[in-house]
Amino acid sequence: MEIKILDSILHGVLKPWKIDTDNTRHFTELVKAANAVSPIDNVALLSLLTLLLIDYPDLQKILQQEALFNNEPLQNHLFKIELPKYKDSITQFYYLIISSETLLSFNTVLYQSKSWTDLVDIRYQIGKTLTNIKVLAIQATTELNDRGFASVPDEQSSLIHFVLYYLKHSLIQLYFNIQETFKQSLQQVTTLEDFYLLDLQQPLSSIQELEYTGNVEDPNAVEQNVPQQKLCFGFKDDVVKLQTVINQLCFKIDLLNEEVSSAEELLKVFTTQKLLPKSTKIQINCETRVFRYVLDKLRPFFNDLSLANIEKSLIFYSKNDTLLTANNLYVSNKNSSGEPKEKETIDKIFKQMQ
Repeated sequence: MEIKILDSILHGVLKPWKIDTDNTRHFTELVKAANAVSPIDNVALLSLLTLLLIDYPDLQKILQQEALFNNEPLQNHLFKIELPKYKDSITQFYYLIISSETLLSFNTVLYQSKSWTDLVDIRYQIGKTLTNIKVLAIQATTELNDRGFASVPDEQSSLIHFVLYYLKHSLIQLYFNIQETFKQSLQQVTTLEDFYLLDLQQPLSSIQELEYTGNVEDPNAVEQNVPQQKLCFGFKDDVVKLQTVINQLCFKIDLLNEEVSSAEELLKVFTTQKLLPKSTKIQINCETRVFRYVLDKLRPFFNDLSLANIEKSLIFYSKNDTLLTANNLYVSNKNSSGEPKEKETIDKIFKQMQ
């Protein structure tokens, strides 16, 4: 993921040392229009940014190209950071752009990650994104240093000082949001101290602390105070035959990570009449495309074993411990060339369901 809107603050049309600040009334109107929007989902947040960037059609076009037009609830930042408050309509204009774009970027990564089923792909995509953010944070730090801005901005500070400081630390916040979310999949993670000392080459005294506020919320999770809707996959055949098939799949193709999930648990999930979302955890130990093939073979023996219901159960996890969604399972099949190498073994096992 690229961060072109934030990049334009350092290298493009939003440079605070180039922008015309004489017409403060215009900035006031932009801020008023943006504040009238309630950013509860990605679409609303995109609308807010579009209003702020009304004078910059090229940036609006970038937003339209990169945006995800979905109405999923926004996931808030995992880390809270104390930053100086804006003091007028112009600093508020920049505050809204930076804070909105970092939040939109975080949610974009979360949404895009639903289609990443391979560990190598996850590491590549997240690594590339973190590198882009780090590079821009380093450039913002360099610009601050070159201009002699060593302190935290206050009421007397210039617009340039405020914008550069706010951009730098918002990028750091975004970096650690993403790293924390995907740390289990990454080969290496960095600490806040090392980020300042080694990447930004800043003293420890310059660290702006990050306060951890909580885990990423699953947008499909059911709130605790709301009665949970029970699911049923609708098995309609011989349970003994299904048990035999599951046991052999576990033995011959490593269907399950048996340190986490047992064949008995999977059988219960498939056959229960009242399955509560998140009531257990089934982690597969085969590739997602292989599990998708198994589901396709099982489907004739069920009334409702759909990919959508697999997702709604909030129970099934990939080999890499990622919650499986309908999109994960769909993409795993669509992006694969040919049948899985385990096809012949799986087909033989399923003859026992006849």
